[in-house]
Parts: sequence; C-alpha cells; structure tokens
Amino acid sequence: MADPEQPDWWAAGLTPPSPDKLTKALEFFKDWTNYLLVTTVAAIGWVAAEKATIANHPRLKFFCLLALGLSAVFGILTQAMVPLIQEQRRNETSNYSVPVKFWFWPKLARLVEPQWRDGMRLTWMCFPQHLLLIIGIMLYVYAAWPKR
Repeated sequence: MADPEQPDWWAAGLTPPSPDKLTKALEFFKDWTNYLLVTTVAAIGWVAAEKATIANHPRLKFFCLLALGLSAVFGILTQAMVPLIQEQRRNETSNYSVPVKFWFWPKLARLVEPQWRDGMRLTWMCFPQHLLLIIGIMLYVYAAWPKR
C-alpha cells in the first residue's frame, strides 16, 4: 500500500516531473479552455439569434442554450481554478490531481465523499464544460438537420 504522505511518483518509483513541464501543460490547458469558452459564448449568440437555423424549434433551442450556457459557467469556473492550481501544486504528477483548496460555497464540501474534501479537482469543472458543449452542439445539429 502506498504511503499517503509520499507523492504519486514516489510510490511508483518514478522520477518527479519537472515543475516547468507542469507549468507549461497548465498554460496550454488555460489557452485551450479560453478558446473553448470564447467559442461557447459565440455559439450562444448564434443559437439565440432571431434568424437562427433552429428558431422553429423553441424547445430544442431552449435546451441547446441551456447546455451552452452551463458550459460557459463551467468554463469560467475552470479558468478561475488555473491560478489556484499553479499556486497549490506540490508533488503531484498531473495538474488534474492537484487538490484546489477553495470552495465557492463551503457547504458543498459536505456533499462530497470524505476522500475528496481536501479540495476540488480540475476535472470537476472542465469535464462538465466539455460535455455540455458537446450536448449543445448535438442538439443544434439535431434541430437543424433537414426533416423529410
């Protein structure tokens, strides 16, 4: 059993990753998330337009905008976590495993399994961001697909 006091790489007998590599990877991730957020906001404007392709499908348009809007919210929260990850990273081998000691609503910590209460993980925000964007795109395509 791995010693909880030792970092992940130590238990596996690996060489620790260079902090510069993790910083560069986090920078790439930040850029990717920023581009994705800008694209999502543009998609929201496109779908919400009066003359949008799916204007004739109000229910699908609503759910598409809901998915895209929630994706944007998770994108903003993801961007907010990036500097915290850089500051709080210690011996982790991945930026995704850094426990960010910040709770935008501390009472939420009680809803999380005890082993995760030490902090939020980056994937808790970026995974919903990506998934909701994909759902929004799929809803748009479905509504815009020519019907026979």
